[in-house]
Amino acid sequence: MQSRIEKVHLAINSEIQKQIAKEWHEAFGTEEVKTMYDQYLHENFTADFFNGQEVNKFQYIEQDQQFASAFRNNKITVIDQVAEDDKVVSVMIWTAIQIGDIPGIPATGKLFEIRGIAIDHFKDEKVIKHYPLFDQLKMMQQLGAMADLPDRKLKMHMVNGR
Repeated sequence: MQSRIEKVHLAINSEIQKQIAKEWHEAFGTEEVKTMYDQYLHENFTADFFNGQEVNKFQYIEQDQQFASAFRNNKITVIDQVAEDDKVVSVMIWTAIQIGDIPGIPATGKLFEIRGIAIDHFKDEKVIKHYPLFDQLKMMQQLGAMADLPDRKLKMHMVNGR
């Protein structure tokens, strides 16, 4: 059983981890983020993208900067967070204008707004493992790379499987 002091320490640590995750995510695509990588990412950092690709810290920073350069007016807003043990889940809204090519989508000059989550694991008050997931379907639709679903019934069928 945890003592009252241990519970307070865990609560404070969770709040620190949530703040680190929020600052890092909201800095995406800014000049400021370039100075934050070492401050917020553990030396053994890895990111595991849901397409199965895992990258190390160096690869992540390179890909992150390259990807961010395809957008203007990047704004990520963390709207909710939950922390438990060494994990923080952040729910975010990302708005930007696509000005450069991204895989499968040539530059469109269009604005998009999508939601996403990131699950970040911490060690030594730094992110050691990062799992991002954004609504890529919605992004592709808003950028004109994929048609919107034609009606509400079809959308509900795809969501509910009925």
